[in-house]
Amino acid sequence: MSALAKQEGSGRSISTSPQHFLIITICGRYLALDAEPIQGVLTNEEASPFQDLVVQGTVYGVIDLALRLNLPSEGLVEGARLVLLKNESSRKSVRVDQVHGILKIQKSQVLPFPAQFRGPERRWYLGMIPFNHSVALILNIAWILEDQIQTPTSSSERYGMES
Repeated sequence: MSALAKQEGSGRSISTSPQHFLIITICGRYLALDAEPIQGVLTNEEASPFQDLVVQGTVYGVIDLALRLNLPSEGLVEGARLVLLKNESSRKSVRVDQVHGILKIQKSQVLPFPAQFRGPERRWYLGMIPFNHSVALILNIAWILEDQIQTPTSSSERYGMES
């Protein structure tokens, strides 16, 4: 499992401290995850992307983020990764098509989410950051980790795999 180094007690004020985001791609879209709640990144060889993971004795439920974001599924792509997330009450993993790395930016570089979006996506995204001549949408990790009602279609059925 690759580890993400976290700097503790830097002594800088929060308003001037840079923010760290893990830049990922899901279904061809650049997305950004706040690096703080990330516990690690696994390859498909290290863990099955379709069942709950147990990492160092801790269970991480699997979330199909493409499905939750209403994105067209490209199936399981080569080089996909599983990102382990946690907050105070939940531990989950999300499959991503590609991990681009950690981006360190100043808070002033975070752009607001456009006002013309007035539907449920207002809860999904927190803003945008410039990345690779485009933008990466900042995902709301609290929304990702909140419990969801199970859908009748499992991840394995969605990807055409047998259970």
